Amino acid sequence: MNFFKKYSCNKCDKKFSKEEELMNHQQIIHGKDLEYDCKECNKNFSNMEDMRTHLQREHSYKKDR
Repeated sequence: MNFFKKYSCNKCDKKFSKEEELMNHQQIIHGKDLEYDCKECNKNFSNMEDMRTHLQREHSYKKDR
């Protein structure tokens, strides 16, 4: 039953109950194709560092968060 699995992989049909499980799956299975998306404005980034820089500049996120 997939009722509790609300996080879907956008690269394949797998579903996960926790966002962390989805992120782990994407990193392990899909590797460098993983896109990071900003939850504030839905922009996509090819790596975590670019997204982090974006969050700091555009959304005033603190570096020590």
